[in-house]
Amino acid sequence: MPTNVSPEYQKAEKEYLQAEGLSEKIKCSQKMLSTLNKHKGTENLEKEIKQRISKYKALLEKEKLAKKGKGGGLSIKKDGAAQVVLIGKTNSGKSFLLSKITHASPLVADYEYTTKMPEIGTMEHDGVPIQIIEMPAITENFSDKEKGPMFLGIIRGSDLIVILAEDRKEEKFIVRELESVGIKGKRIVVKMKEDPYHIKNKIWNSLKLMYVFTKTPGREKDYPPVALKKKASVRDLALNVHKDFVKKFDFARVWGKSAKHEGMKCGLKHVLESGDVVELHTK
Repeated sequence: MPTNVSPEYQKAEKEYLQAEGLSEKIKCSQKMLSTLNKHKGTENLEKEIKQRISKYKALLEKEKLAKKGKGGGLSIKKDGAAQVVLIGKTNSGKSFLLSKITHASPLVADYEYTTKMPEIGTMEHDGVPIQIIEMPAITENFSDKEKGPMFLGIIRGSDLIVILAEDRKEEKFIVRELESVGIKGKRIVVKMKEDPYHIKNKIWNSLKLMYVFTKTPGREKDYPPVALKKKASVRDLALNVHKDFVKKFDFARVWGKSAKHEGMKCGLKHVLESGDVVELHTK
């Protein structure tokens, strides 16, 4: 970077490096351009920023078209408590891992680029369904590939990105491809040699979810449980079940770790813990 850039430019550049998503990247890049002192020493930098803005705008437009279903676009409806994408280079073992942590049966082969389109499976954790999507292999300049923007749109919209990489070099390659288009979502790295059970737990813990059971007075707890964000309250649970439960709420009874005693009576602000059983009472 030229040494004679203004403090305003330096601030804009810092904001750009911290920005997430294409729209924010474009906005920050435009701010960098407007605060850049234009002279012979900054010509290359100016050109680089303009090319970056042009690329981001093209990618953003392609993603918008993909979401609308135009030009062979694809969107995957979120199913379950969260949507998780599994990504890696070719022959990284994504299909094999998907078959181990879900009930899906993707094509597993020892030749390159087996997965042409996303494969979908469902992982269960204590009865909570989590949607796992295996994406086609990440390659160099992935955003420039025919379906690259479409696939990147799915990755961008996920709740968690699971990177399958055997070493730091593979991990850095994939992260570079993601960050080149402004994708900085929550992500974890796993290896094929890891136990599938441990990978499932790592995914669950990274999503920062918990599960609670509801029950009807005089009956056993309902199944499956309800997935909520950690530190969720009785109010959050009531809204998840039905908005009328909050409007007509009288009190709740709770069994489990968050209760001082079994069947403790509490209000909407009571903070729940994973595994609790909650009985909602209305007026």
